Amino acid sequence: MIGIGATLFKRAFMGSRGFSPSALFANGEEGGWYDPSDLTTLFEQDGTTPASVDGPVGKILDKSGNGNHLIQTTETKCPTLRLASGLYYLEFDGIDDGLQAAAIDFTGTDSMSVFTGARKEADEVAVLAELSANLGNNTGTFRQASIGGDIWRYSSKGTSVSNANASPYVPPITSVVTGLSDISSSTNILRIDGSQEASAGASQGTGNYGNHVLNVGARNNAAGLQLNGRIYGMIVRGVLSNANEIASTEKYIASKTGVSI
Repeated sequence: MIGIGATLFKRAFMGSRGFSPSALFANGEEGGWYDPSDLTTLFEQDGTTPASVDGPVGKILDKSGNGNHLIQTTETKCPTLRLASGLYYLEFDGIDDGLQAAAIDFTGTDSMSVFTGARKEADEVAVLAELSANLGNNTGTFRQASIGGDIWRYSSKGTSVSNANASPYVPPITSVVTGLSDISSSTNILRIDGSQEASAGASQGTGNYGNHVLNVGARNNAAGLQLNGRIYGMIVRGVLSNANEIASTEKYIASKTGVSI
């Protein structure tokens, strides 16, 4: 990677004005872009009724153009759309809320970039985003998560898992969380609020990412590791993003999250 130094990020920041995440998918990159502030993409659990503030969100359209929409058909498991201080977000109750996209075919890539604007309200182990029903039981996966107390974690796995942990981020706390990984080069970088805070050089084994469902706000379609907190926006991209892309995307997510970068 890569030379992700401070100088590169200062230069990249200058080019972030007018940036749209659609540019990240302009060459057919696989993934998803989820934006709770775009109310035209939000629906209730029936998938057709437009969602409203303080109401359930059972479908959020993927703005990347890949059609990887997030869905929850059970109303009691739907996160709630909220608006506070001019910012829209999905509120997950930490009990049974969660969204899931149908299997996304990442088998053509062994690299990944995951950007999330999130808030954790409690000391918990909770999923922000997880590819597959359970990272521990599958190959070619990643997980972006809160790991108890004060830790944000990004995990990447080919046939072996690598964990990058950043602390202290004591709840309640709002962060822009970025995970960057490449299985073959054992790259695993965790960035918080625009700065690299952790990396892990452990082997991720072999192979590419898999053709797995994408879970958001909980594991396995709300079956476990439920988030007690908020998601302001998320971008998942089957590419190891370059310095300019990272800086621009983090700045964009920060603007949706209320975090200064």
